[in-house]
Amino acid sequence: MPRTRLATLPTPLEYAPRLTEALGGPRIWIKRDDLTGLGMGGNKARKLEFILAQALAEGAEVVVTGAGKQSNHCRLTAAAARKLGLDCVLLLNGDPPSGSMQGNLLLDTIYGADIKYVGDVPWWQLEPLLEETCDELRRQGKNAFAIPSGGSTAVGTIGYVVAVAEICDQMYELGFAADHLFCTCGSAGTLAGLVTGAKALSAGFKVQGFSVDLDKDEVQRRALGLAKETAELLAAECTVTADDVRVSDEYVGGAYGVASADGMEAIHLVARTEGVLLDPVYTGKAMAGLIDQIRKGRIERTDDVIFLHTGGAPALFAYEDALRTWQEDRRSAYAFTHDSARVAVEAEKSGARASETIGSGEKGDVNG
Repeated sequence: MPRTRLATLPTPLEYAPRLTEALGGPRIWIKRDDLTGLGMGGNKARKLEFILAQALAEGAEVVVTGAGKQSNHCRLTAAAARKLGLDCVLLLNGDPPSGSMQGNLLLDTIYGADIKYVGDVPWWQLEPLLEETCDELRRQGKNAFAIPSGGSTAVGTIGYVVAVAEICDQMYELGFAADHLFCTCGSAGTLAGLVTGAKALSAGFKVQGFSVDLDKDEVQRRALGLAKETAELLAAECTVTADDVRVSDEYVGGAYGVASADGMEAIHLVARTEGVLLDPVYTGKAMAGLIDQIRKGRIERTDDVIFLHTGGAPALFAYEDALRTWQEDRRSAYAFTHDSARVAVEAEKSGARASETIGSGEKGDVNG
């Protein structure tokens, strides 16, 4: 398949000893796709290597995509477009910010993306607007190429089939075999690629996604469809079934784009044990799911688990109020003590659950 190199690969696969000890096992490994390099990193760089190769092959001069105002996908698309000499139009849901710009939206403006606000249109309903915008650009004599929200196409999904091969090589070099791989999922393309890659390459681990938005049945439907398309595109000798696509929607919290108490606990725990930053919308909630699975005994303490870190740290700056509120509310209930990398986490005693809503940056604004 045509591919244009954008990401710094391979990304590290790092053992997390202090997080492992804090949770009493299993052995936790973090696949650092927050370190893909381009535009402050993230999983979308892998998808864009294949999507933008297709765009260039079709003679595109401008790419058009969309999502929320704090979209990781939009930020990386804008960065990749500039790197390749393309213009970029972003259709962002909601209205223009009334105050200061933060996080991904600020970065979009630095990249010089042409930003158009489309009002109350969720990301999964943006496709007609993307096509309308491309048609208008073509009438102006520009060759435009539409990219669906999240870059979740069969071509983009190939990026994570390739990532599974990378992970398998790293497991061999590091001398372990993972039992599970956990990831966050929104538009389902990353999950689809991981499932397809794991099946096609007999990777040996089960893949589970934690939805941060749609219900699990809808995520499974989207991921399964993309996985089948991708396997066919690659002529892979495997059949992906619904049983291969494991999805949980238990950790969405109060709503999409709204920080949850368990997500905030996960962000602080990983930061203070491993020095790794998660975000309140995607990776924080996915890590909360992994932690809860461990605490409920759904994962064997002797297992090896990979957590795919898909990036998103720039969005932290749009959640200052939510982070500050959580820290103040949990100052006494959530205490960390270090003793030879041992961490005592007292948050569970406070009774905070994933469904507890504690505020957001720009509510509902972080898509893709």
